[in-house]
Amino acid sequence: MTNFIFYDLETTGTNVVFDQILQFGAILTDRNLVELDRFDIRCQILPWIVPAPSALVVTATDVDRLDDPALPDFYSMMREIFRRLNAWGTATFVGYNSMPFDEPFLQRAFWQTLLPPYVTVTGGNGRLDLLPLLRATALFRPEVLTIPQRDDGVPTFRLDAMGPSNGFNAHNAHDAMGDVEATLFLARKLKAGFPDLWEKLVGRASKAGLTPLFDTPEPIYLFHHRAKEPMACYCRVDDGVRFHSHATLARLSFNWKGAGAPSEENTELMRRMLRRIALNKSPVVLTLAEAEGFAGITPTEGELAQASFLADDRAYCANIAELIGPFSVLPAASDAQVEEAIFRGFPTAYDAELMTEFHRAAPQGQLSIAGAFRDNRFRRLAMRILYVQAPQILAPRETAQIGAAISRRLKGDPGGQLWRSLADAMTELASSSAEMSSERKLRISEWLIERASAEA
Repeated sequence: MTNFIFYDLETTGTNVVFDQILQFGAILTDRNLVELDRFDIRCQILPWIVPAPSALVVTATDVDRLDDPALPDFYSMMREIFRRLNAWGTATFVGYNSMPFDEPFLQRAFWQTLLPPYVTVTGGNGRLDLLPLLRATALFRPEVLTIPQRDDGVPTFRLDAMGPSNGFNAHNAHDAMGDVEATLFLARKLKAGFPDLWEKLVGRASKAGLTPLFDTPEPIYLFHHRAKEPMACYCRVDDGVRFHSHATLARLSFNWKGAGAPSEENTELMRRMLRRIALNKSPVVLTLAEAEGFAGITPTEGELAQASFLADDRAYCANIAELIGPFSVLPAASDAQVEEAIFRGFPTAYDAELMTEFHRAAPQGQLSIAGAFRDNRFRRLAMRILYVQAPQILAPRETAQIGAAISRRLKGDPGGQLWRSLADAMTELASSSAEMSSERKLRISEWLIERASAEA
């Protein structure tokens, strides 16, 4: 087993496409969760990013720090993060609610700075989201964890509540390193209290570790805390070729044999009985033996019969697997902002080599390389980096074009936009809750007005 890297981000907001990482914290541990090293870094805000006032309050970020010249710029921070993670070597990356938030943020930040984006799932690395493991532990072994409650009595798994409820009282909540320390504390508690579950799911933190569970006709159990029935029995119905990083699963409580071929009457119901899961996002998947051992759950005779039927009729499986439909459609290339273009193909070998040269070059050399990229996405990203790092080497026309684009971004689109404009932030600030002090509210307002005046 490899080492672990526990990490957390603090950002300008929750929009993984158009917000920005402001702080990165990480702790390297060995397989026994003994700390080996740690790393914490902050950066300045990018000139085209408007922070959410609520995010500044949650992370206790003073607006003066956003433009602090003592901090590195975003590109420099991301290069240092990339260097440190690679120096730490192969590891399993662990976050808290990281799959929907930290992972896509980190991936896009690397991509936008012309660095390899898929650090956490390549080179033998794996990734694990601790939150679903804690939720599963609370279901299977409720004595292991103390689950706090909100004021209305509803259980909550918020990290800032879970840490103190389970004995971690030094939690500097919503600071990246503070959240990393709390996540590591809870992982140690889970490992000590429910070692069998920890070891099994850590072993499935990579696609290579999880895929074998789906390469047999035997059903599996999938844990999904939001469902009315958090543990449900499934089997794979796709061939593992078309979407090789995903698996399409059919719920075995449904009577597939009796339903027959998809038709106008039953297609929608069938579609609801299917799930597509990402094999590299470490879902909580258990074998039949593990489900029985951990939770006392066994499949019914009907579920086993459905599994047998599907295993024997692969043509039928292929037919129903198509019902779940394609992945989300990307915006039209002509309408897309460069941040939205990450999934429009991998760089060619030529452009990938230029990226490596770009990071080694001085600014004047970087400018030449920027113009040599064959993919317009990478030319645009390189020019944005240079606009922040070395604007003096750009031609007046280039500076004016980028400046005008930033101004349009900050002012917003009268028809609405996907990112946060200065006006959006002012509106949020005006409607902010009483939890924000009048002094902080005034300082954020002044900072936003200063930014707006600069663009006038």
